[in-house]
Amino acid sequence: MARSPRQVAIDVMASTVRTGDEIRVGGQSMCVQDLQHVPGGAKRIKFASGDILTIAPTTTLTVLRTAEGWGRS
Repeated sequence: MARSPRQVAIDVMASTVRTGDEIRVGGQSMCVQDLQHVPGGAKRIKFASGDILTIAPTTTLTVLRTAEGWGRS
C-alpha cells in the first residue's frame, strides 16, 4: 500500500476501525465514511463511494491512518 509521509499502515479489527481510515478493496483505496455496529460484534463499513462492507469481529484489515499529531490536509 502506498502511503504519504503523514499516514501509517496499521492492522485493525472491527472494534478498532475508524471513520477516515483508508482501506484498499479490489486494488482501489476507499475512505471509511460511517460505521454501524451489527449484532455479534461485526461492523458495517460505509465508504465515501457509497459501497458497504460488513466485517466479522475477528477480521483483520490493514488500513492507512493519519498519524497522531498530524492533521488532514
